[in-house]
Amino acid sequence: MNSFFMNRERQLSEMSLVLALISNGCTYEQTKKIIGCKQNSMHALVSHYFGKSKSVYENIRKALSDEQCLRIWLMIQNEKAELERKYITKLIYPCFICIFTFVSLLFFKFTLLSKVRTMFDYGGNDLTFSLFNFMCYALLTLYMFLILLYLIIRYFLYNPNTRNYLYLTLFAKFKDNLLTVHSSGLFSKILLECFRAGISTQNSLDILGKFSEFPFVMLLARNCSLRLFEGNTFTHAITTIETDSSFKIFIQLGLYANKVIEQLSNYCTFNINLFDSKMKKLLSLFYAFVYVQFFIAVILIYQIIQIPMAAISSKI
Repeated sequence: MNSFFMNRERQLSEMSLVLALISNGCTYEQTKKIIGCKQNSMHALVSHYFGKSKSVYENIRKALSDEQCLRIWLMIQNEKAELERKYITKLIYPCFICIFTFVSLLFFKFTLLSKVRTMFDYGGNDLTFSLFNFMCYALLTLYMFLILLYLIIRYFLYNPNTRNYLYLTLFAKFKDNLLTVHSSGLFSKILLECFRAGISTQNSLDILGKFSEFPFVMLLARNCSLRLFEGNTFTHAITTIETDSSFKIFIQLGLYANKVIEQLSNYCTFNINLFDSKMKKLLSLFYAFVYVQFFIAVILIYQIIQIPMAAISSKI
């Protein structure tokens, strides 16, 4: 896992160096000699490092210079890398505890529990055995449900015919849900970079509307373009798409004060904190579940082990 993150960091650092060199006036040929790459174009260099995400670069290079394309592309890659590094590492240990606890319970159930119950079946011990069995079956049911839920969500997210429906349904039921906050943040960050590059509003939305790698960003951009096409003002169009409520407030403030770029930048900072806050709450619930499960499992296993010990002590 560490090697994966280190390799990603190395790639991003090298591409950041390329951006710095180009920003300071170096041509691609000069940059190529400095960093020692063998690719003949910026597009080839991007494909070499991150082949799976080259479609993002392809969409924006039609309207922007290499420097502007690389700046937006790097921002997206850094965003993805930061999320992976921040949250995947936090989930490794509690997931290990979950698996270890469940496997330990199953091991005791299918090896020692039946033998202990046969050899030391005393009154008063039935409650311990019942609780032990109940916890095993409850956890098995819960994990099967979570796996099924994960597969259903994965199907909805990767199926072009259903993922937009999932997003819109979540937005209708829970307007500031985690998916909406994340999608709104990514949409605003890319839109901000486009505005900073001097691209018009419509061209910016057209670029975002082709981000097939980020379907919900694409959905927001296309919905905004559709509202503009229907004759609505930009203010109405941008504030009625399916973003979180804070995005609308920041945009309205920016339009009112004629400082859209400044307010978009402020929202991007706010969105990072908002997303971290929601993730922290979600992780706290998960941690609580993990440690409660572990604590109960330890008590039950201890009680089972105490049965033969108590029986032996009573015979001495």
